[in-house]
Amino acid sequence: MTAGPGVVLQGAFTAGELAPSLAARVDLDKYAKGCRTLKNFLVQAHGGAVKRPGFELLDLLPGPAVLVPFVFNPEQAYCLAFGELWMRVATHDGLVQADGAPYHAPSPYTLAQARALSWVQSADVLFLACRDVVPYKLQRHGHTDWRFAAMNFTAPVEAPLWDSKTVTNYMYEKTYAAGQAHTHYSYADPDTGLTTSGYAPVNVDLYTRAATDTWVPHIAFVNGAKNSDGSSSPAQTTTPYTYYVTAVNAEGKESEVSEGADITGPASNNWQGGDYIALSWQPVAGAVEYRVYKATFGGRPSFIAAATSLTYHDNNVAPTISESPPRYEDPFPDGDYPGAAAVFEQRLVFASSRNRPQTVWMSKSGDYDNFARYDPPGADSPLELTIAGREVSGVEWTAALRSLILGTAGMEWEVSARGGEAFSAKNARVTPQSYWGSSLRSVITIGNVILHVSGSGRQVRNLQYDFTSDSYGGADLSILAAHLLEDGGITGWTCQKYPDSIVWAVRDDGALLGLTFQNEHQVSAWHRHETQGRFASVCATPHGREHSLFAVVERGGTYCLERMAERFRASDPAGAVFLDCATTYAGRARRELAGLEHLEGKEVGIYADGAVQTPRAVRGGKITLDYPAARVTVGLPYTADLETMPVEVIGQGGASVALKKTVNAADILFRDAVGVKVGPSFAPGALQEVFRRAAEPYGTPPAPFSGIKSVVLPALADNAPTVCIRSDTPTPVTVLAVVSRIRVNA
Repeated sequence: MTAGPGVVLQGAFTAGELAPSLAARVDLDKYAKGCRTLKNFLVQAHGGAVKRPGFELLDLLPGPAVLVPFVFNPEQAYCLAFGELWMRVATHDGLVQADGAPYHAPSPYTLAQARALSWVQSADVLFLACRDVVPYKLQRHGHTDWRFAAMNFTAPVEAPLWDSKTVTNYMYEKTYAAGQAHTHYSYADPDTGLTTSGYAPVNVDLYTRAATDTWVPHIAFVNGAKNSDGSSSPAQTTTPYTYYVTAVNAEGKESEVSEGADITGPASNNWQGGDYIALSWQPVAGAVEYRVYKATFGGRPSFIAAATSLTYHDNNVAPTISESPPRYEDPFPDGDYPGAAAVFEQRLVFASSRNRPQTVWMSKSGDYDNFARYDPPGADSPLELTIAGREVSGVEWTAALRSLILGTAGMEWEVSARGGEAFSAKNARVTPQSYWGSSLRSVITIGNVILHVSGSGRQVRNLQYDFTSDSYGGADLSILAAHLLEDGGITGWTCQKYPDSIVWAVRDDGALLGLTFQNEHQVSAWHRHETQGRFASVCATPHGREHSLFAVVERGGTYCLERMAERFRASDPAGAVFLDCATTYAGRARRELAGLEHLEGKEVGIYADGAVQTPRAVRGGKITLDYPAARVTVGLPYTADLETMPVEVIGQGGASVALKKTVNAADILFRDAVGVKVGPSFAPGALQEVFRRAAEPYGTPPAPFSGIKSVVLPALADNAPTVCIRSDTPTPVTVLAVVSRIRVNA
């Protein structure tokens, strides 16, 4: 029996490429929005599938490199390429030049260490962490002036020295000559300079006096209290006090505490008006302020005052016991350096050294270099905490949202403050959130959602706060496209937020995967991308209203720094770039193009003045065009394929799965499309060209087509018929919808 014709509409591709195991899951909502094949097509957030732009060559690199973004603001954004002990800097327009050559800076990291880097940026400083390497700050001092500086965890200012006074101590020693009836002596008095001599019986002890000078802090109790008659009122100086002082520089950074200065004064409840203890100290270079601390009976020093001069008079000021001087100690002794970095509530955060994989260190609030100890710790003091978990797995990444989220190899944790207070050492708590684990050193934050790679490296999960459970949870975003990660894990990724919020991930076999992600609209669409080479690293930085996507691509042993071209604009059809490793010439019309040594021996695609020319092989770094052109893009061609999921209909008798079906025709809604082929499969001879030159004048390129094209698909009945769309020329194409006209044969 032959059933009547059916019409199946696919009006969006927001489910992306689906795994082959979903071929019969017509019960899923995403089935109707998915594709069997989505290669070199990317999914737009509003549903369309657009051929990805090509990658333009910026420059060749000395070797393999890892890309790291540096974004001061949307107008000052850089892509940093870290290689084997070197670094280069790129912008949207290419590598930064210095003295006619690419700017090249020595780097403290090997390539292997660069691949394990964790980083966080604050203004013009990039904080870098890598296990077994001291944390570094990379500071931008100028467009061609980038400096690495190892972080120093010692005191930033010299501690003050007390003003001192000389005290002379005298020591007497016996001298006599035994066995004589009398002894002659001669004694010089050091005070008068006179010499006394004579004889004394042997049973008379003689003494010599030696003077020793010592320097003690200039500190004194001043008895300034007066009686009614103007005489001094004596004080009872029975209580021991010890004073300390620190120096503070113009940046508000405090020195180590000075040596203690001891003195005896009245008890705190027995001071008289006018009595005080006078202190004075020597100046410290760069200090703009001094902080004075006091301890009683050898107790803990606590803050009493700040002074801008070199003296202070203590009139029985009560110490602020919650404020103590810093004690600088190396938080990472013996080279046990952290491997993760973040910024959270104005604190620089380090985590996970090799010997302390579950320890987190946080700087003083507002002072990223200060990891000193304070006793007792204040609300803004640095802190160190260690996670007590069921397994000791290192922290792979850190991310700051409403709280600090840590991802380890086995689970995810939240670091937050108890009771909704401001985060501090006194109220910090660590609570587990999920048990999926992570394998990548970095995460991607889109809005209020964290994306991380699972411990296997073959799953991408989201993590966001759920109000109902008061915890962080998420879902597997790769489960419907699991085939893309079955044979290879993710080694690096980035997020190109505009125009379509796409996460780009490099697979360990060199393929590039894309994930269009819009959490609020439940868009999660995977697509895969191939080139004549291997993708090694990617990063995205803002540029104008969009984000630039940079990539390191290995092509035949050569490492190319490339940037994805801007999206096609119908207003500028000649500016389209749909070739990889591409270079563009613009100038006087010419037929021969040189400067293509990086493509030597390759057959290249040619897009000239808005039209496709015959591919050519590069010989001697040159090619000859079919005809002269003024704007020419030359690069490596690639093919973009879109194949729908098997077209199925659901009627009164149920689904058509496993029944023979024929797709007789397809109505395809295109936007800005040129040079597209459509057919029932990608087999040789199965595809047909759907666009022909229409009303364009002779000698002008074909105009991009927008609208519906109806294509007859002659094919035998099949259990799983599909509609296939291919673009194998360097021209644009966007597919907005596919309407399949199907007949089911029972």
